[in-house]
Amino acid sequence: MQATDIFPKTIQSLPTLRRGSQGKTVKNLQERLNILGSRLVVDGFFGPATEAAVKYYQKDNGLLVDGIVGPQTWNLLLKSTTVPFEVLQTLPVLSFGSTGDNVIRLQNRLNDFGASLVVDGIFGSKTLAAVKNFQHRYSLAADGIVGPLTWNALLHEFF
Repeated sequence: MQATDIFPKTIQSLPTLRRGSQGKTVKNLQERLNILGSRLVVDGFFGPATEAAVKYYQKDNGLLVDGIVGPQTWNLLLKSTTVPFEVLQTLPVLSFGSTGDNVIRLQNRLNDFGASLVVDGIFGSKTLAAVKNFQHRYSLAADGIVGPLTWNALLHEFF
């Protein structure tokens, strides 16, 4: 996989986001900020909490602290979070009882990390145990729920 498959063709192709912005790109921003430790509601609305998280990220990374997500902030944010831009928009939160292709993807990825799961697309007790073990091993909350933080860790070495 090439770098052009991972990131948008240019950082400039991403819209500048600020308070009041809405939509899928804001959700993606919120998911990335959550991967880095924020606790935002991923609602696609760039409100005061998202602005505060952006400012914290900018300050923490030596950027101009203006709460606006432009090319410099996008560039560092995309490098800091390893899941490709489009992938985060397509990965659902998975938990005990989930089924389907994304569970198959999860089970295959867990097997890449040493789990010995039957890949059947059913998030049962063995998949739950493997997820909790993976989360514990990578210092994540071992709650058995596969959300953005766990997906990021699972997919990190793949991309």
